[in-house]
Amino acid sequence: MAFEVASGMARELGIHLQALHVGWDAITELRGAFPAMLMVRDGSFLVAEGLVEDTPQGPVLLARDPGASGGDVDIALDRQRFERLCSGDFILLKRHYHLADTLQPFSMRWIVSQLLLERPLLRDIGIASFVMTFLSLFPPILTMIVMDRVLVNHSYSTLGVMCGAVGFLILCEMLTGYTRRLFMEVMATRIDGRLSLYLLDRLLGLPLEFFEHNPTGLIQSKLSKIYQIRSFLTGKLLQTALDMVVVAIVVPILFVLNWALTLAILSLAVALALIVYFYAGPVGERFKAVVASEQHKNTHLVESIYGIRTIKSLALEGRRRSEWDLFVARAVEARHQLGRIANMPQTLSVPFERLIFAGVFLLGAYLTLVAPDSFRPGALMAFIMLGNRATQPIIQLAQLMQDFGDIRESIHEVGSVVNATPELTRIGTGLRQPISGHIAFTDVSFRYGPSAPLALNDVSFELEAGSILGIMGRSGSGKTTITRLLQGLNNQYEGIIKIDGMDLREIDLQHLRTCIGVVAQENFLFSGTIRENIGIAKPHATFAEIVRVAQLAGAEEFIERLPRGYDTMLFEGAANLSGGQRQRLAIARALILDPPILILDEATSALDAESEAIINANLMRIAQGRTIICVSHRLAMLVNADRIMVMEKGKLDDMGSHSELLHRNEIYKHMWYTQNRAHEGSSVVRIPLAHRQ
Repeated sequence: MAFEVASGMARELGIHLQALHVGWDAITELRGAFPAMLMVRDGSFLVAEGLVEDTPQGPVLLARDPGASGGDVDIALDRQRFERLCSGDFILLKRHYHLADTLQPFSMRWIVSQLLLERPLLRDIGIASFVMTFLSLFPPILTMIVMDRVLVNHSYSTLGVMCGAVGFLILCEMLTGYTRRLFMEVMATRIDGRLSLYLLDRLLGLPLEFFEHNPTGLIQSKLSKIYQIRSFLTGKLLQTALDMVVVAIVVPILFVLNWALTLAILSLAVALALIVYFYAGPVGERFKAVVASEQHKNTHLVESIYGIRTIKSLALEGRRRSEWDLFVARAVEARHQLGRIANMPQTLSVPFERLIFAGVFLLGAYLTLVAPDSFRPGALMAFIMLGNRATQPIIQLAQLMQDFGDIRESIHEVGSVVNATPELTRIGTGLRQPISGHIAFTDVSFRYGPSAPLALNDVSFELEAGSILGIMGRSGSGKTTITRLLQGLNNQYEGIIKIDGMDLREIDLQHLRTCIGVVAQENFLFSGTIRENIGIAKPHATFAEIVRVAQLAGAEEFIERLPRGYDTMLFEGAANLSGGQRQRLAIARALILDPPILILDEATSALDAESEAIINANLMRIAQGRTIICVSHRLAMLVNADRIMVMEKGKLDDMGSHSELLHRNEIYKHMWYTQNRAHEGSSVVRIPLAHRQ
């Protein structure tokens, strides 16, 4: 009873509920049905969010307990925990969308909704198609009149009228065809524009984790199929739908001309359609194999292009070529198998295609001989011409059903990207209060996956606005994870992170990220001028502002030596600059918005000593009036920090100044002396915070 009431309430909101009992052995059948409600044995519910199948212990069901104290709690359920805690009763939820609702997930319905936005154009295309169909009826009629009247009666006057009619029909068909093609081109262009905007909008809305878990080449290959889908809808599908109007008009005329021939020609067309239809399944399976092999091949190609510097430096050309040969061989084999299976319906269709013309023509000739008064030669020619017009759409419809299987697979490929869960940015709903740079972590724990170890384990610290925090530790100790959480790149953490007293989970992420400048170990610079790259986050930045941040970053000294200065064009990835120059440009770019918080994540680890010295010399100027978080395994860069965090296996091992840690922390002491054995007698001069402000 309670479920029926809830179902009725959900139906009013456009949501359909379905109760289902699933045992653990059949849990994989729910793949693609998440999120769903999962009943616990005490009568409460968990939110089942997904299923991970490739774990050592078998499938793991990911769930969330929204009723837990302190907010949602992530739960990973294996077979043992599932059977102990859960009843196996699920409630599946599915939202009902109107056909014209453009907010629905990417699917065939969504694409059709884009077509429906062009109703006026579709109406005009339909009218033009109807006129063209009407005009296409005249040539067979003219042929019949010429053969049965003009040639038999030697009527020159009728022939003259026919010539005028032909000229008029040609002119009308030219104008109507031009109009219809123009309307179809306008509609396709509009849909292309909307698809392009939609793709990038959805892509930019995805979380960083999605791109880290999916190769660039695979994403690119999947998204490219959206234009294949568009071409199908605005090309084959629309054309076949318009041509079916021809069938509806022509078939009754064929029955009037001769019912026996009409049945014969329709039987042959249906036989052709059945051949294509029955081979649609096997051809579709082979097509899936072709898609998969092509995706692997394209992924390898894109990866080779992006990693060409590494390939050249490690002399990996031979290995990458041999791997490419393997991918090409698989793709060729898949295409060969597709060609072999697709060859069968084409071969079986040949006799039926020939009989549609030759067979019906011979049968019509026989009927003309045995009953010349009821079926004349002109009527036979008109019938053949109209018959071809009627049978082609029927054959195309069967071919369309085969193509639809390919398109459905393409829709699934595109949907696996654009329907992925978007990042919760809270734009327009989150807090947008001014940020000064006070940061507090309280009992923060985080893991990158349900079965992954804790990347952060109960970490707590507080950082005053305007101070410098250094973070050091061995690889995998959680240094970068702290900076990722601070930027809101991962939100599935336990504990509380506050910035200026605001919970990070409540802040508008776009506002947060404009208040945090980030310089990583490797920074991507876009194609364009140096000025455009520095000011990319602030399109209306003045030249004086760009010069000021370039000076702060120590970039001006090399920019001024370039032939065109700030107007120097950068190649893709800024390959025409050195590593130190690229890094200084990245720092300038991070400073253009004057962020109150600046994160330097191993920003100098890949630089030479001279470039690192230039950046370190400018660090004190950069630090004025802002909070700096500097992550580095080179302790010389952290010496002047107000406090240094020592991370070890995801835990905060110690926190203090350089001198304090040098006396009491074994990890810090060991790493310091390891890096500075040649300078053990040198003294370290630390600049007080007061001198920086």
